Amino acid sequence: MAGSFYSFLKKGVKKRLKKYYRALRGDHFDNAGAVTELDYTVLKEGIDEVKPTSYIEIGTGKGVSATHVFNYLQEHFPQCHFYTLEIFPQHYDAIREKYKTAKNFHALLGLSVTRDETTSPAHDELLNYKGPVNTLRKLLEEEFQGKKVDIAFIDSRKGSALAEFKLIEKHLSPKGIIFCHDILNRGKGVEVLIHLQQNKNRYDFDVLDTGPAGMIRIRLLSYSS
Repeated sequence: MAGSFYSFLKKGVKKRLKKYYRALRGDHFDNAGAVTELDYTVLKEGIDEVKPTSYIEIGTGKGVSATHVFNYLQEHFPQCHFYTLEIFPQHYDAIREKYKTAKNFHALLGLSVTRDETTSPAHDELLNYKGPVNTLRKLLEEEFQGKKVDIAFIDSRKGSALAEFKLIEKHLSPKGIIFCHDILNRGKGVEVLIHLQQNKNRYDFDVLDTGPAGMIRIRLLSYSS
């Protein structure tokens, strides 16, 4: 990532985090975490840096981010396989239909982990969930034998993000980057940030002010340059 641009996005982040320090530990958060143009810029910087052959997105939603990123990959890194995971059937069906002829686009339906691995508020929200589970774990164990995850973008739900992060970390390539959305709005990135702060000897990470929601950019410290 370009130094001046990267520094600009980190400017003022510590002040914002300090302001919300107590709230970070709670379940209240601003869920208006749309992916911004600055988010896309950061993701594209990461893509250009890593030159990925695999990209995993957790949380398809309406498919805006999936469309934006996959189109960029098709233009610049057409051999990259793009995986997007979604828990809601209507969103899964829509994105699968949109890219049904794209050989490198893979949509998966279901909860990424198990409900028992989640915490509040996801654990409560999933009380009556009856759909597929362990979608991320099965993907990594079955499709990533002999290969690694180059880039992952966690944009799922608060309460499941840390379990997802820990799974992906085990399969991350030496050059790989994990991005986690929703931190400055006290969303899903909070649980990941606390884990990173408690294990600073293992990670190279920065909180980036890419908009109201913000993003964390993470690499394994042993591989960061």
